[in-house]
Amino acid sequence: MKITVFTGTRAEYGLLLPLLKRIDAAPDTDLSILVSGSHLSERHGHTIDAILADGFTVSAQVKLPLDDDSRTGVATAMGEALSGCAQALADIQPDTLVLLGDRYECLACATAAALLHIPVAHIHGGEVTEGAIDDYFRHAITKMAHLHFTSCEPYRRRVIQLGENPNTVFNVGALGVENILTMPLMDKSALESDLDFTMGDTCLLTTFHPVTLEGDGQAKLEAFFTGLANAMTANPTITTIVTGANADPGGSAIDARAAQLAQAFPERVLITPSLGLVRYLSAMKHCAAVLGNSSSGILEAPSFSVPTINVGTRQQGRIQARSILNCPTQAHAIAETIHKALSPSCREVVKQARNPYEKAGTSERILTVMKTTNALNIAKSFYDINHRLEDDKE
Repeated sequence: MKITVFTGTRAEYGLLLPLLKRIDAAPDTDLSILVSGSHLSERHGHTIDAILADGFTVSAQVKLPLDDDSRTGVATAMGEALSGCAQALADIQPDTLVLLGDRYECLACATAAALLHIPVAHIHGGEVTEGAIDDYFRHAITKMAHLHFTSCEPYRRRVIQLGENPNTVFNVGALGVENILTMPLMDKSALESDLDFTMGDTCLLTTFHPVTLEGDGQAKLEAFFTGLANAMTANPTITTIVTGANADPGGSAIDARAAQLAQAFPERVLITPSLGLVRYLSAMKHCAAVLGNSSSGILEAPSFSVPTINVGTRQQGRIQARSILNCPTQAHAIAETIHKALSPSCREVVKQARNPYEKAGTSERILTVMKTTNALNIAKSFYDINHRLEDDKE
């Protein structure tokens, strides 16, 4: 069975890693990897190098113009992703294409697969992120997919609500949690030595991405970094590792503002476009809290019993563990919530929190389902749920 896996970002690749390893090791599957997006961007860390360092062969690369991160620039990049992925998939001719998530590059690849009559297996469908335009893309990918692997039962039901046959929708948990449960991570001293940075006992792992469905992006990023700076001024033990924003409209402005924070606190702030999966998860394990609006604070941090300060609306709508503290994108609220997250009373609550995305054997179940449903019919019927709307009339 020929399986192509698409990846366009560092975060997506990290989540896919256990599945990639399992497909690559299986004697009856042939893995190909299609790489695009920020993986091929120097500004975003050229993270294709991490894929190659993990021992994988990249079958195709689709380079996108990411220097212009305006809305028009991203639309242009999406168009090139569609044509580039179409050509790559036509050359590879896989039996199944695996897509994870909800980004515009992923939607472009799904569209190419639909036009080429290639069945799609979609991971992390059915979720809701009301503050990000990715919400549109995720549900659109669901309608072009033939197998669905959701991370929670309510998400499985939502995919069915979108008209997908229940026999094709599987609640398997989150691949990112499988990384936490199975991957050897660095101890704190080794991580600090590798980063050449002293985390201390009050380190925040910080990631702030553009909120693509809200206005006032500049005001919100200013409020975020002002709140963080105020917390660091009030508590001189706080340090932070700031990872780069993704390739969305406004990402470069966020990275520039993070650099200003580093100038203000040169010994207490580490800026990096990408930590890589092992260092990122190791930093999450040893940090005092996760700060920002990344999905990793929702999906993965609870399995480390680490509090998450979830800022703004970008992740609004996702199922959350009790270890997550939500706050608006306001400087005073952010500073106050950081203080709360570092308190002993919060740590006690976090210790008792259960991660709703944690489920055993995620990658194994995904591959088993794909292998046992190899002969997928590209044509789909809309699955109607038997219900009545309140205003239905006889």
